[in-house]
Amino acid sequence: MPQPSIQLYGSPISTYYNKVKIALLEFGWAFEEVEYAPGEDRWPQAGSPTAKVPFLLWNGQGVYESQTIVEFLEDQRGGDTPSLYPAATFERARCRELIQYVEQYLDGSARVLYPSVFWGQPMPDGAVESAKAGLARGMRALSRRAGFSAWLCGDAFTHADAAAWVHLSTINWALARAGEKGFLLACEPALEGYLQRLAERPSIRQTEQARRAAAERLRAARQTAGS
Repeated sequence: MPQPSIQLYGSPISTYYNKVKIALLEFGWAFEEVEYAPGEDRWPQAGSPTAKVPFLLWNGQGVYESQTIVEFLEDQRGGDTPSLYPAATFERARCRELIQYVEQYLDGSARVLYPSVFWGQPMPDGAVESAKAGLARGMRALSRRAGFSAWLCGDAFTHADAAAWVHLSTINWALARAGEKGFLLACEPALEGYLQRLAERPSIRQTEQARRAAAERLRAARQTAGS
């Protein structure tokens, strides 16, 4: 089967972009990264229907929304490419469930902090306490259904681990900048070793290096614009 033409659009500082990027790296496909800012609403000529990123072009055809892209990539695997979902039906369902916990309850709770801690906007009254309450509930749910001694779904790395890395590392960073460093670890002490194992995985190490480089470029550009 010939190598498909794959372009991933978005930004290395985007959590949802990086979730897809990790899947592509794990599957071993060559792909082009195209930096594309959200809000560039040029649909249908370009971009996504929501004007958000990431989106994927596969042999010129668009696939939109990060979890849909992940599922599409799973469908495109050949028989010699291992799945990033568990083999057993109920375990596959649990893997998707854990992704939802991470994205809906954890990332969803932390997003109230992001405009302030990452973009310098004023922190809304009560935002930090509201985020912490939501994050504590989300971590309780995740801890009830996930394992942290190896990977979230057991002995094999899955899409749930990719989602966990991109979101939990960002949430930890946001909490530290909001003066709440260590909050997630207080909710679930086993996170420390788990996140360290994630950081050592080659696909995540490569993705994190690109994220840090992109963040540094953005910081330098903002400093130049403000000088």
